[in-house]
Amino acid sequence: MRRTLLRRLSLSFITLLIFLPVFAGGSVEQLLASGLPSSTQTDKIATDMASLTSLYRYVDSIYIDEVDKQKMFDDLASALIASLDDPYSFYVPPSEAKQYQEDTTGMYGGIGTYLNKPSPDSKDPADPASYMITIISPFPGSPAQRAGLMAGDLISHIDGEKVDDLTSYEASMKLRGEPNTPVTITVYRKGTSFDLTLNREPITTPTVDSAVIEGNIGYIILSEFTPQTGSQLLEHVQKLMKQNITGLIIDERNNSGGAVDGAMQSANIFLKDGQTLVTIQGKKGTNRDQRYVATGNTVVPQTLPIVILANGGSASSSEIFAAAMKDNGRATLIGTKTFGKGIVQDVFKFGDGFAQVTTAHYYTPKGENIHKKGIEPDIQVDDAQIRDEEIPAYEQLMTDKVISTYVQEHPDATDQNIIAFAEENKDRGINADALKLLVRNEYLSKIPYDQRPIADPTFDNQLKRAVQFIQEGK
Repeated sequence: MRRTLLRRLSLSFITLLIFLPVFAGGSVEQLLASGLPSSTQTDKIATDMASLTSLYRYVDSIYIDEVDKQKMFDDLASALIASLDDPYSFYVPPSEAKQYQEDTTGMYGGIGTYLNKPSPDSKDPADPASYMITIISPFPGSPAQRAGLMAGDLISHIDGEKVDDLTSYEASMKLRGEPNTPVTITVYRKGTSFDLTLNREPITTPTVDSAVIEGNIGYIILSEFTPQTGSQLLEHVQKLMKQNITGLIIDERNNSGGAVDGAMQSANIFLKDGQTLVTIQGKKGTNRDQRYVATGNTVVPQTLPIVILANGGSASSSEIFAAAMKDNGRATLIGTKTFGKGIVQDVFKFGDGFAQVTTAHYYTPKGENIHKKGIEPDIQVDDAQIRDEEIPAYEQLMTDKVISTYVQEHPDATDQNIIAFAEENKDRGINADALKLLVRNEYLSKIPYDQRPIADPTFDNQLKRAVQFIQEGK
C-alpha cells in the first residue's frame, strides 16, 4: 500500500499511542472487538488472565503485610513484556514515564543547556567542577542563554539544595519541570557566586549541527532522531545552501536512532516524489504492512553530491535514513557496516506508564531486511580505534598520564603537536591513528565547548575520505 511520509510510525523511541482505549483499562471482550485476532490462543490468554486474577486476589487476602498494588501492577506488566525475551520490548513504570516521554519526543520543560555532572564518588574538595554541575553550552535562544549563562559556569545549588551528591541524571531532572515554573540556581563563576531565577520553557533538544568545512563543503552532524529532527535538518540545509556549498557530508556515526518520523522527514528533504523511504511488514493477519514514499518536497538539487558517514554505532532510524538515501542513489555511504537494527516498536500508554513492543520488521527501498546484518558502506574506511590487542598498552598509557602530561607541556592544539605525539609514542604498541585521536580529544577538552571545531578532516580518516569523494567524485 502506498502511503505518504505523514503517516506516523514508531521505531525504537517514538510515542505513538496505539490501542490506547483498550490497553488503558479495557476488558478482554473490548480487546477482541478492537480487531485483534480471536483464536484459541486468545482464549488461552483469557484463561491465563483469569488464573492470574485469582492468584492476585488470593495473595492480597493472605499476605501478612499490605500489598503495594501499584508495585504489583508495574511488576506484572514488566514481567509480561520481559517474557518476550526481546531487548527492544519493555514496560516503563509511572515513575519513569515523564522522562521516557521527554526522551522520545525530544521536548521537555527546562532552562535549555548541555550539562555535565561527575559522579558523587569522584568528588575532589579542591576542584568545584568535580562536584558541581558544569554548563557545557546553553542552547541558542534558551532561558539559560538569555540570562547570560556561559559555557564553563558551575551550578552549586538548585532551589537552595546542594548538588554535590546528585548524579548527572538527578541534577538534570531537578532543572527540568513544567513550563512556566521558576527554578533558582546558584551560579559559581571564577570564584564568585550569585543566585539566578529562571522561568522554565518548552525546550527542544538540538539533534542537528552544521558548518562549512574545507572552504565549500557542507557538513551536518545528526546525533539522534526525534520528531523535530526533520525540521531542524531542513533549517541547516537551507543555511548551508545559501553559502554555495559544492557538496554535503551528513555524519550519522554513533547515531543510535530514535523516531522513525524524524528519519523519514529527513530523507524527504533530498528524495524525489514517489521514491520509497521504507517498507514495514508486521505480523501476518494484522494488516500492518505499509510502504512509505517521499512527497517530492526536495529542497536540494539532485546534482549536489552527498556523502553519509556511518559506523557500527549507527542503528535503527539512522539506518532507515542511510538506506533510503543509499538505495535511491542519492548518497554515497562511507565508513563501516551499520549496527543492524531492522525492527519496529510501537509505544502505547498503559496505565500511568508506557509499553514498548516490537511489532514489525522494516525493509530498505531495495527490499533488504538488515536486522542483525547492518548496511554495508559503498566505501569502507575503518574507524580510528584502540584494537583489542592494544588495550593493555592503552591502559598503561592512561595510567602513566602520558596524554595529559604531553598536552600540559605542549599547550598549543596544532597539527604538528598532534603528529609529534604519535611519533614520540609509536613504540608503545598503539596504532598511530588512535594515538592522534586520543591526543586530539585531550586538546579539544581544553577548548570551551562553543569554540570547539565541529569537524576535524585532518585526523578523522572517514571524514577525510568523504571530503576527498566530494572534491574528486570518487
